[in-house]
Amino acid sequence: MDNQTTQYVTELDRGLGDPVRILQLSRTRLMATMPWGQLARIVPDPRRAEQPQAMKYLSTPEREQAEARNEVQRTIKATKKALNAKDYAKYLAAVILGERGERWATPPFALWIQSPLETVQAQSLLGFDTIAYLPYDTTGVLMDAETQHLAHFILRDDPAAYGLTAQQIHARSVGVEIYHGIDLVAARQIFHDRNLLGVVPNKNVALSSDSSNVATSITLDLLESIQVPDPAGNGELVPLGDMVSVRQRQLKAADTEWMTLSTLRSFVITAIFGKAGFEKTSGPISELPEGCTRDVATKEINDLLNRILSTFAAALGDRHNTVIASPAVFAALGAVAHRATSWSKVGYDALTPDDLMKLLADVKWAKSPTYWEGTAGKETSTGAFSLAGGVKDNGSKTAAALGDPTSPRFQWVRYGRPASDLGDPRS
Repeated sequence: MDNQTTQYVTELDRGLGDPVRILQLSRTRLMATMPWGQLARIVPDPRRAEQPQAMKYLSTPEREQAEARNEVQRTIKATKKALNAKDYAKYLAAVILGERGERWATPPFALWIQSPLETVQAQSLLGFDTIAYLPYDTTGVLMDAETQHLAHFILRDDPAAYGLTAQQIHARSVGVEIYHGIDLVAARQIFHDRNLLGVVPNKNVALSSDSSNVATSITLDLLESIQVPDPAGNGELVPLGDMVSVRQRQLKAADTEWMTLSTLRSFVITAIFGKAGFEKTSGPISELPEGCTRDVATKEINDLLNRILSTFAAALGDRHNTVIASPAVFAALGAVAHRATSWSKVGYDALTPDDLMKLLADVKWAKSPTYWEGTAGKETSTGAFSLAGGVKDNGSKTAAALGDPTSPRFQWVRYGRPASDLGDPRS
């Protein structure tokens, strides 16, 4: 800690402001907890700072706060930040209502107050506590966690819509890092460092960590419950988890796994939702369709996936020369498998598990334009075949090729595409 004169007091002077017990990290850095309502008095709704008309009616201190906020923070209006705040509000509502138990975390707010704060040492039962006074008229700017702050305001706009009261929102205890007595240049640098220097986990790592997501939870269960043929060819079985990369976003050429966790999860999502699942594969899944519970989904997907993996283990193990384990193709397999689930609403297109396997029996998984040109990828200028396009791009086309006998693609992936059609983007 920086050298400074310590003032000891026997009584707090509330005329100096709200006393807050803090942990002093340095002369300008403090750690504290406070009710969110108290933080909201210091840092008003950031949306106000982006409303030119509203700025005209603010007091001079309020306008200075808004201008400083706009110097430090990113724009909210019409950006991803606004959408994230709405999702964050739902998350916070679940936290406040206790629906997430201890399975949640929110970062501390990084609050910048330009003026230096007075700190004193006050006698307590356990010795001395460090106290900072927050002047009643003080304002500040958040250098980090503004999206979380905005989410609280969204909750406060209509608490009843989230099953809350305004008092519950205001009373929520939050952690606050207070940076005081530093100038705008330093505040902007801290914003930069906090928001741009962090390493964002890749999609696979993020998915594997989110056990509260029902699709991820089912997928992780499958890794343990399903046994597949050992690639060593010794006739033994190994857990599916040995053949799925949980930590990598993409497999490298030398990797021995069949697929990534996100690819397997895409299969689970499309098996649950059918073709509608293609648009859901990159987001969280919090609700299941009517008639589908987590236990039912886990059991039926386990049975269907087990048959697919066992039947096509050789093709999966030869991923450099086949398409089956590519994200779009495996997700399309899930969409076709959906027709064999008890909650499927496909009607006359429904399949039994045996029907599903008969439907897939003649599919040629070879990574070749003869079968997959324009469906799961395209032929390159050198004559090689590239698995171009992801789940959302190629999922529907591939699902038609695998499961719709009326589609010309159905014939192509089984018997080859006519040479006259190859490379024709209109076909």
